[in-house]
Amino acid sequence: MTARVYLSRKNLCDLLSKLNRRADGEVTACTIIKRDNTHPKYPQTMKEIEVVAVEDFDYYSHREPGRTAEDKEYLEFLKNLEI
Repeated sequence: MTARVYLSRKNLCDLLSKLNRRADGEVTACTIIKRDNTHPKYPQTMKEIEVVAVEDFDYYSHREPGRTAEDKEYLEFLKNLEI
């Protein structure tokens, strides 16, 4: 089974907020620790996991970004434009 962790909108907003606070000089690990493997609808499949937010530049300075569905849709949109 593939490991799975569920992040709520609140979790995602918290991580983005931590990145913004770090950019403003606040000390933060930009991390949330999930231990919710008993949730009735969205149980994560591991006992504990740290989810760490990093800036795009830090992450992608070592590799190219991967393709996403949005990229494909955008390229299809551009292809259909009459320029």
